[in-house]
Amino acid sequence: MNQAWRILLCWAFIFATTCSHATDYRFYSAAGVKLPMIEFAQQFKQSNPTNSIVNDFDTAGAAESKFIADTQSACLITTIIRLEKALSSGVIKGTPPIPLADTLGGIAFSGDVKSAISNGPELKLTLLNAKSIAFSDPARGATVGVHFLEMIKKLEIEKEVLAKSILARDGVETMKLVMSKKVELGITQVSEIIQADAKTLLGPFPTEFELASRYAVWCRDPKDKNIAMFLDLLQSEKGANTLNKFGLRPVR
Repeated sequence: MNQAWRILLCWAFIFATTCSHATDYRFYSAAGVKLPMIEFAQQFKQSNPTNSIVNDFDTAGAAESKFIADTQSACLITTIIRLEKALSSGVIKGTPPIPLADTLGGIAFSGDVKSAISNGPELKLTLLNAKSIAFSDPARGATVGVHFLEMIKKLEIEKEVLAKSILARDGVETMKLVMSKKVELGITQVSEIIQADAKTLLGPFPTEFELASRYAVWCRDPKDKNIAMFLDLLQSEKGANTLNKFGLRPVR
């Protein structure tokens, strides 16, 4: 066997050995953590080039359903309430979820002159005056969508608001509708607004209608060395800075 063939076979062996140990870890996450999770996946890849985080983003409820249906999935990031409920009911089993960050529900605006929404009456007027509104479909497990329906019922403007509303797939789609000016108002997580276009942020809901959502992570095998490395990244100072950058408040 000549030298060229020896070198070729050697490289083929190295390639096959490396590929056999490469793993894609599938993460299902609420859309509110989309940009930080993309960045975390890139950071993970830089320090662990043979393995990858594969992200799938949806509403908090849909992400949970997809994760449970995918028996090969690695980790789920959704609201801590959903995770604790799934654990208590036995849908998932294992260690408690790890709290990550908080976000508030709020409003995005596609126009130029922003109105105040610091109290209930101002919020009611803003919603009534809006020509069009988008919010995530509550039927798909959208945390803000469910809260928004309850809010407009309390404001006694449910009929008027729903008549001019579009149901979006999730907060990401809601923000696409706002940024393309297909709707005047978008109702979603403040973190999703900031991640899409911070200039559109009208503000969080007034105190009496505040929605604070705590995101947490749960993994099927937290002792897997690569998953453990990723969880350490999420909980590190670097992780906190990444979450802060995208409008999320890290849990300390």
